[in-house]
Amino acid sequence: MLIIIIIGLGIISWGAFNIHSNLFLSATHQGNAENQQVALTFDDGPNPTYTPQVLELLDKHNAKATFFCIGKSVERYPYIVKQIREAGHTVGNHSYTHGPTIDLHRKKYWLSELRQTDSAIAQAIGRSPRFFRPPYGVTTPHLAKALRQSGHRVIGWRVRPYDTLESRSSARIVRTILRKVKPGAIILLHDSHSRIVPALEQLLPQLRQRGYTLVTVAKLIDEDAYV
Repeated sequence: MLIIIIIGLGIISWGAFNIHSNLFLSATHQGNAENQQVALTFDDGPNPTYTPQVLELLDKHNAKATFFCIGKSVERYPYIVKQIREAGHTVGNHSYTHGPTIDLHRKKYWLSELRQTDSAIAQAIGRSPRFFRPPYGVTTPHLAKALRQSGHRVIGWRVRPYDTLESRSSARIVRTILRKVKPGAIILLHDSHSRIVPALEQLLPQLRQRGYTLVTVAKLIDEDAYV
């Protein structure tokens, strides 16, 4: 019996920390693979230092992206979120606090996180986001219940270069993405650290040279990003 319990706990833990398992909820990780399109996504912003630089590079290379924003940062920097939207990019929900223990909370708490962020984004750009990405990519039964009530669509990723690790140089981030990217891929990045700008300076032209068009997740999966 103890072995069965241990195995069961192992499966639950694996499913919680592996968003691709779809154990507790269904997430979208891939778009249409028939076109040469990929979607860059940026988590943990808006950041007053790096997000404007990211937007400048995207504009320079005629690329569109999706930004999963933290609600409390949206409230602090609504003008940056407005810039994101006005540039033709998509704004998504990435929780309100992104706290270290957020995944331990129950449905009621999660609903508050989702709704506060939706409200902050709506105040900044005039529309509420439909797309949501869980902090750390962790999913739980309580989050799943909250999402069924809120109606958000969960967006995962197909390519993750672990760009927030300080040991990952910009060059290594780019190499990882170029090695793994395929048509229809959703790529996970963060506009919250210093290596993202030099990484994009290398990555964007190389993706274009390989024939990829950089689009929003909404365009990649052909679905409205707002409600």
